[in-house]
Amino acid sequence: TDEGAANYMTSYGQGVGCETRMILGSFINDGETVLDVGCGPGINMDHFMQFGPKVNYRGTDYSDRFVRVANQRWSSGKLMFNGLAAAQSTPHFFVGDCRKIEEADNSWDVVILQDVLEHTNGYEIPMAEALRVAKKRVIVTFWRGQMMDDFENDTGVSSVRDDGNDGFCGEYSRIEWEKYLDGLDLHWVETQCSPEANRWNRFYCIDKEMKHG
Repeated sequence: TDEGAANYMTSYGQGVGCETRMILGSFINDGETVLDVGCGPGINMDHFMQFGPKVNYRGTDYSDRFVRVANQRWSSGKLMFNGLAAAQSTPHFFVGDCRKIEEADNSWDVVILQDVLEHTNGYEIPMAEALRVAKKRVIVTFWRGQMMDDFENDTGVSSVRDDGNDGFCGEYSRIEWEKYLDGLDLHWVETQCSPEANRWNRFYCIDKEMKHG
């Protein structure tokens, strides 16, 4: 329902001001442009408006319901931007596919993929698109249960545990994922929410302006 979409993530304890969004915001600077791929109902925008950083923001999501709800909240003035009511007719949220981002190369300072890759069949294509569009950084988060320390498939090789379809099913080997990041030859860092957090997230920030090592 639209009501359920509007409350999504807030009902999980990951609303505005939660630890997940505070950590996410710490990787972004005031004045930067941010493309939030998989934005849901726009909770990151709510958070940035209240807690910073002050950014030029756009959200995209595969779900037309999420996008519709986010734009309804934006146009109704229920969101605040820099202390002013955000009632505007210009949408901030658009339907889009993380595997084919309709943006130019290096067109956004920061691209966010928050809890997105566990909904896709593999991460290589979405990551290639995010890195293409990002000028400075790509920020990726995983719910802790979707990023395993390691496991093996039937051939004894660490791999994606996925049924081959979209949906909340992807579980990735942390070891293989971090090998993939090393292969990009870009600097990256990892951090986590505290174990006491309602949703224990891993955060990866990939810096396009610095080489690996």
